[in-house]
Amino acid sequence: MADLTALIRLHKHELDEKRIALGELYSVMALLERQRRELDRAFEKEKEMLAGTGDVHFTFANYVENVKRQRKEMDVRKAKMEEQISVAKDSMMETFSELKKYEMTQQERNRLEKEEQLLKESQEMDAIGIEGFRRKGDE
Repeated sequence: MADLTALIRLHKHELDEKRIALGELYSVMALLERQRRELDRAFEKEKEMLAGTGDVHFTFANYVENVKRQRKEMDVRKAKMEEQISVAKDSMMETFSELKKYEMTQQERNRLEKEEQLLKESQEMDAIGIEGFRRKGDE
């Protein structure tokens, strides 16, 4: 039976790489969410300042349209990031599943090898005992 240690190491490395990539995706997602909150805060601040003065500024309409466009862009980027995260999670889980299969197969092979070794040792001890009994009988 082939030893799966190298294959297990390879899958562990691949799993670690996928975990790092997933962590980076989550970092980007957090940054997007932070930017969205900052945009919303800035918009509310502008609205409050405008309401406090009582003046109607014609540039505020342009500002509102710009904020709406930015929100929409952020929502699209967030949706894309969520999709990338989902794909990365699925890939990571698939790699994890394969790793566990290889580890379990290797454990079973090790167990069978150990049993085989014990059986061989037992047979050798039995042969030695029988040979000793036969020699004693011949004396």
